[in-house]
Amino acid sequence: MQCRQIAVKKGVKRMAYSEHVEKIPKSAALPATAGFWKKYIGEMDPVIFWSTGAVTLAAVLFGLFSPAKFDGFLTHLQKAITTNLNWYFLLSVAIYLFICMYIAFSKYGDLKLGKAEDKPEFSYFAWIAMLFSCGVGVGYAFWAVGEPVMHYMNTPYLAQSQTPDAMPVAIEIGVMHWGLHAWAVFALVGLAIAFPAYRQGKPMNFSISLYGLFGDKIIGSPFGRFVEFLAAFATIAGVSTALGLGIISINAGIKHIFGTGLDTTGMTVFMVFLIICYIISAVSGIEKGIKNLSTINVYVAFIWGGFILVMGPTSDLLNLMVQTTGTYVNNFLYQTFWTDFSAKTPWLGWWTVFYWIWWISWGPFCGGFVARISKGRTLREFILGVALVPTLVALVWFSIVGGAAQFAQINGTAPMAEALKADMGSGIYVLLSSFQFGDLMGYVVFINLLIFLITSADSASFFVAMQMARGSMNPSTMMKLIWGAFIGSLALVLLISGGLQALQKAAIIAGAPFSVIIFMMIFSLFKMLKKAYKEEYTPKSV
Repeated sequence: MQCRQIAVKKGVKRMAYSEHVEKIPKSAALPATAGFWKKYIGEMDPVIFWSTGAVTLAAVLFGLFSPAKFDGFLTHLQKAITTNLNWYFLLSVAIYLFICMYIAFSKYGDLKLGKAEDKPEFSYFAWIAMLFSCGVGVGYAFWAVGEPVMHYMNTPYLAQSQTPDAMPVAIEIGVMHWGLHAWAVFALVGLAIAFPAYRQGKPMNFSISLYGLFGDKIIGSPFGRFVEFLAAFATIAGVSTALGLGIISINAGIKHIFGTGLDTTGMTVFMVFLIICYIISAVSGIEKGIKNLSTINVYVAFIWGGFILVMGPTSDLLNLMVQTTGTYVNNFLYQTFWTDFSAKTPWLGWWTVFYWIWWISWGPFCGGFVARISKGRTLREFILGVALVPTLVALVWFSIVGGAAQFAQINGTAPMAEALKADMGSGIYVLLSSFQFGDLMGYVVFINLLIFLITSADSASFFVAMQMARGSMNPSTMMKLIWGAFIGSLALVLLISGGLQALQKAAIIAGAPFSVIIFMMIFSLFKMLKKAYKEEYTPKSV
């Protein structure tokens, strides 16, 4: 039975979105060339499509033809945000985390993303593997070496730099940046999208996350479209940042393996190759492409992570892992609210605050993608799976890989700090070269990073295409191709214009506005949860 919401206003009937899309003439939704777009691009929202495309293209052209001015523009905005609002982002992410944990362990935790009879679409292992396909897989390889070594050399708090006490502190700083705080943002945004989509059959576009506040009025409204535009652009900028970081590491791998890295032309050719790969993966769908590649990649990561554990100081690494876990738990609250009030060094803005805003910018993409693959799971299962499991993986992974890098630096078996300062992407390859058969394992890492890049980008192009296609769970091939190309192009331009710092600045600028939207989503989500709990658990009178 079709759901109809009727409100008489100036003699016009207003319909719920599901009926609205079916009933309105296509010419009213698309321009005069509707036949062309429908044939080659499929279902689309022209307002979101053209506005997002225009802004992204403008950014690409600005960076391409005037890289110095583009980087200066990014620098100005980034400084304005991080200089004045550090306290706000630290407090915001702390609140997001608290809300997530409250929902998981409250009475709402038993509610399901879907109907009572709905079953999860994917196994636990495939589901968890696909979480890392959102882009953090590249980061776990890129920063699991970089952060533990850099924070060991320059420890911001809790220990004196370059001492034994600094080792677990440096590692758990990296775990904090890639652990519970980050995944709580993704889980919260994912819940706000998945709950109305699966329980009430609403389209899976980002504006539906505000359904609890606005109802069907949010769908297709000016504010709803503005929110979807922000979500799409934040996704493009955030994932372009991850893609750029991955290319830095890939380029370091090429330099390490073949003796010379890629110049601008080489990176452009490589990016075209990468775009083709991840679009092929996205076109093949979640079940075949993204799921299979993600699962394979997790197994490959286990291989080289295990190699480092066995070839490195195994007993010391395991002891360090246990102590790091204790340090992480013990210092959790202190680090969550640390603002560097007395010293006011730039460290906080370039590290913790950067990460928090980056994760907020990734909220639409990671949250939306995780929502897409989580139908049939309870809210408690969803939150603990999305937030807790990757944190446990980070504790193990950063302790083994980062700990081995620290020992290599301390023992003089590999010049880790010097290598990272020269080229941040080279860290993992320099570490591996200090082990027997390490150069051979470098090829495995290179392939692993390449697949992680593909799964990150195809997940992102899939999500952005969903937004452009009015929340369709299966957007057209052409839609994925268009936005996959945009993501790759912006990543390349950011690399050319300012390298790693330009990537960080873009992520901060794109993510900042979304912190406000997430607070709105919290209020919306609680309204939906209260209503759903009352309907499901309140005894009905006979």
